[in-house]
This record gives sequence, structure tokens and C-alpha cells, in this order.
Amino acid sequence: MRHAKFFIILLFSLLFIAPAQGREIIDLAGRTIKVPEKVDRIVALGPGTLRLVVYLKAVDKVVGIETLETKPLPPFFRPYSSVSADQIAHLPQVGSGGPGKLPDLEALLACRAEVIFSIGLDHGQVENLQVKTGIPTIILSYGKLGVWREEALQSLTLMGEILDRQTRAQEIALYLEKAQTELRQKTAAAPTASPTAYFGGLAYKGIRGLESTEEGYFPGTLVKANNVAGNNPTKGHLFIDKERLLKWNPEVIFLDYSSHHLISREYLENISFYQLLQAVKQKQLYSVLPYNQYNTNLESALANAYYIGSRLYPKSFKALAIEAKIAEIFDFFLGLKIDVATLPAYQPFCLKTIACR
Repeated sequence: MRHAKFFIILLFSLLFIAPAQGREIIDLAGRTIKVPEKVDRIVALGPGTLRLVVYLKAVDKVVGIETLETKPLPPFFRPYSSVSADQIAHLPQVGSGGPGKLPDLEALLACRAEVIFSIGLDHGQVENLQVKTGIPTIILSYGKLGVWREEALQSLTLMGEILDRQTRAQEIALYLEKAQTELRQKTAAAPTASPTAYFGGLAYKGIRGLESTEEGYFPGTLVKANNVAGNNPTKGHLFIDKERLLKWNPEVIFLDYSSHHLISREYLENISFYQLLQAVKQKQLYSVLPYNQYNTNLESALANAYYIGSRLYPKSFKALAIEAKIAEIFDFFLGLKIDVATLPAYQPFCLKTIACR
């Protein structure tokens, strides 16, 4: 009975979406695919795909959603969720979501999507999905997690072309280029070398403690931070032991705000260790937003970079109103009007018994 229902839905869907004419595009895997001239019904599958749709201001075209996208998270883990929540709340769910997780075919077909965008499914999975549904299925990519790669811009550009959001895609590309140029200029103009810095408490498959860090921490690389864990972005996440951190003894520590309660508890359990760190003694602990959650939050990564730069190179960044810049970033990418002073990040990271400035 289930199979009969599936084939009825498939037949109906194929009749509904079959375009009289179309255009050919080449996706991020180099596949040539024919899509309708005008696309009004889409499904976004996999890590970060819906985020790109939100950036392009095309959520109104989404007709089916992954269950994962409806799960509540602490504020600013996935900032795009607060923008899309009301628009996607009523949509049918097409599967659990997650890297490599295929959708439920019946639920997907019932949405009558004209195009499926996917990230995290391999070539074979996508080909199989396209054959079974008859719906053009586009492979997109952010590139390596936590590293700004050309693939993300290529994906936005391609989605913009398919969804008639070319102007918005160009605006995003120009904004990112301008921001990176500004950050390069300010770090180049800094009168002294960057103080040594450590980026810790980074969320990684859950909340983590002080020892969770990242070599080539992406927002830090944008301002040429002197990362004691290393500056090779291809190495990525790692766990260190406390003895190594004590040996590095960084001048400034930036902590992921998601780890605040865990690190505060760790501090109370081992105050003597924390008081050996010069960044703690000099009150040079600061909080930043988690920027990787179901792929990369580009706006959070960029806001982190500006804040980190302002702490490492205060003279060079003095003329820039950091809070206004961070607010501008969230407004540009997501249309979010925020008061940075109320954010749980971009301020001194207060351990329970340390007075913050």
C-alpha cells in the first residue's frame, strides 16, 4: 500500500513539475542539470542550505523543511533560524536533516518542489534522489568547514541565478569583498604585531570546555591573529591539554559564549590553574559567538573577526564603531535589527569570581 501511494505521488509530482522549457545550469559538482525558467517552489536539504536561501531573501519559495531546522537552539547558534522561523513553521517536514541524511521520498514529493538544493549528500545520493523524484537536484557547497572558500560564493551565485536573486547574490559578494579588504587594511596599519591569542571553548559536536580549540580559527585568520594553536586552516579542530595552554600562556583569550557555564564551572573546580594564565590575570578574556552550527554562519564569523581585531589592534580599530559594525553585519545578511550590547558575546568573558571591566 505504501509503495502504491508513493508511485501515485510520484506520477502526480512529475506531471506538476514537468517544465515545457528550461535552462541548463552546472552545479558545484560539475553536473549539468536542466531547471525551469522560473522557480517558485524549492526544498533546501543539508547543512547550511536553508541559510543560503535566507541570505538570498528567498525563504518564501521554500515548500518543505528538514525537522532539524525546526529544533530550538540557544540564541545566535543559527541566527538565520530567527529570521526563517515564522515562515517555515507551517511547512511540511521532509526528513530529519543532517549531513548525508536522505529525505523521506513520499514527504518530499508531496511538497511538489520544482528544484531541490542540497549540501552534504554525495554525488551518488543526489543522482539517486533526482532519478527517484524527477526533480532537478542541485549540489552546493560551502567548501571546507570553518574556512571561507570560493565554493560558498559560487553556491550563492548559482542559487541567485536559479531563484532570480542575482542582484542580492552580487550584493553579498561585494559586501564580503569590501569587509575583507577593510580588515586587511586595518591589520596592516596596526603599529605592533598581534598579541598571542587563544580561541577556546569552541563548540564541536556539542558544548566543549577550555581545551576545545581550532588551528587556523577562521575569524582570527581574517585579522591575522597570532593563534598559539597554529594558523593552518586545513588542520581544523583539536583538543589540547591544560599543560599545553599553560606553556603557550597567550596574552589574550577568546572564548565561545556557548561554553560560558561549562568554563565557569571548570574555573571554580580549578581556580589555581586559571590564575596562572596571564590573560586571566590581566582580564584579557573575551566572548565571541559560535560561528559553526549546521555549517558556517558567515555573518557570525565576520562579526567575530571585527571584534577580535578591535581587541588585538585597539589603536588601528579605534576609529571604527565596533558595535555599529556588528549590528550592520547582522542587518545586511539577515535583516536582523540587534542591539549588540544585549548579545551574549562581544564583551569581557566573566568567570564567576573575576571582576570584568
